[in-house]
Amino acid sequence: MKYLLLDTNIYIDMIVSRSSSHTADSYELLKMLLDHDKVKIILPAIIETEIKRHIASEIQNIGRLVQKARVSINQIYWINHIEEIGKYNEKVRPLNQTLGNMVDEFRNNEERYINAAAQKITELMKYENVIRIEENSSLLLNVQKRKLYNLCPFHIEDKESLADAMIIETLINIHDFIEIKDEDEIYFVTRNYKDFSKGNSKTERELIHPHIEDQLIKSGLIQFFHYRSLYTKTLLEDFSEETKEANIYQSLVEEAEEEKRYRIDSLHLEANNMERESVGLTSLSSDDTYLERISESSETEGLMRTIETLLSSLSNDIEDVIEEYSQFEFDMNAKPVANLIPKIQAYNVQSPFLQISYENSFAEEEVNEAVLQFVKDHLCPVEALVNFLDSISYNDYFGFVDLINFIDLEDITVTLSVKGQLYPRNDDADSIWIELHKNERRISHGEIEVHYGYMDFDEDGGAGDGSVESIDYRLDEVINNLTELIQEYRNSINKIRKDIEKMRAILTI
Repeated sequence: MKYLLLDTNIYIDMIVSRSSSHTADSYELLKMLLDHDKVKIILPAIIETEIKRHIASEIQNIGRLVQKARVSINQIYWINHIEEIGKYNEKVRPLNQTLGNMVDEFRNNEERYINAAAQKITELMKYENVIRIEENSSLLLNVQKRKLYNLCPFHIEDKESLADAMIIETLINIHDFIEIKDEDEIYFVTRNYKDFSKGNSKTERELIHPHIEDQLIKSGLIQFFHYRSLYTKTLLEDFSEETKEANIYQSLVEEAEEEKRYRIDSLHLEANNMERESVGLTSLSSDDTYLERISESSETEGLMRTIETLLSSLSNDIEDVIEEYSQFEFDMNAKPVANLIPKIQAYNVQSPFLQISYENSFAEEEVNEAVLQFVKDHLCPVEALVNFLDSISYNDYFGFVDLINFIDLEDITVTLSVKGQLYPRNDDADSIWIELHKNERRISHGEIEVHYGYMDFDEDGGAGDGSVESIDYRLDEVINNLTELIQEYRNSINKIRKDIEKMRAILTI
């Protein structure tokens, strides 16, 4: 029997077309191979958990990329000449409309996409030839030992590697879960060479890390074990007989061509990143580094502190007013109605436009109800205040999310959203927009502009032209406008408090 242990990234590539290394048929081809009954998958339970944890964010990232493309199209302009602008509109407007339709389509179907992806993974994991291995106390203890002794993947400093460690421990202890026979073979396929390979060079990437190799030798598994980095190539070369019998060989040949092109592109990117890092520039391999740097900057931390201070103060003000009303209601119900009626009558005489609905025929409870209804209708909208308070939410971290969201007393939705996309590339820039909205109307915005920098090298490897990377923050306006807006709400809440105090004075409560 041949066993496949696929890392998380391999499965995600089957579901999300984030690279050309897997075609849209990869998922179905794997199912056909499993149906042939000559191959089994070893599935540590942590991998299924990791797949489902990452799949939603990967799909959501698709929406951000499409939105970024639409924004980029909108930012294009052309020569202002009748003939030229006509050509421009003829070519660009259809693109803008198409991307707009794609954005709308994705928004309408995002949840369905995520659910469908999760369902695909669930269906695959339930296959008869998928051996799902749950964590047990022994595996968990071994993971902690790996961490204690800095064994791979904990040899990388300041990196969360518990899931990868569980995969390794499942592999080296596979005898506890599966009877491995002399003719059996185990293939571990991963693109994550940083955590599992011997080193970063082209040769060392194809070799398993010595820590893992030593433990495979001690476990008597090394003769059964094969380490691979390319999924499709592995199936073609190591599973050629099985794939031919399952009638998927030719499809894999076509996929392998895509995988080869992807590998070449990846090598070019890695070489580019090494050049960048050699002159102090950040690697372009991920946007996480830039987003982390932004979130930890004094400017962004200042924004987040301002948000917390403003929204906490607003929430406290609303809570105080609601409590003030509750105390007013309690005190008024405790006041003898006979003392209350003259005050109501005097108020109605002095205020011909806003009057407490009172009649001489009212019973005691009706008198109290009339006063409370007047206060709720004209002075203190209690239910609206409670809804306002319940709707207030704000994040304690910076990311592509709504930093603030609430619905005010006039049923207007207020949001402070982070929009845009970081797509690191040489000699280019991206912008993150912090937008303050009332319903759909943007009333203010700030910008964080990321310049990625670049460095050209001559034939001899010497540095040529280049530019430094930088992050520019323009947040003062949106912070000031947000502060003013929240202060307006606090002023209106304070006015409600004063109105309740005035009513107390009028009714001598």
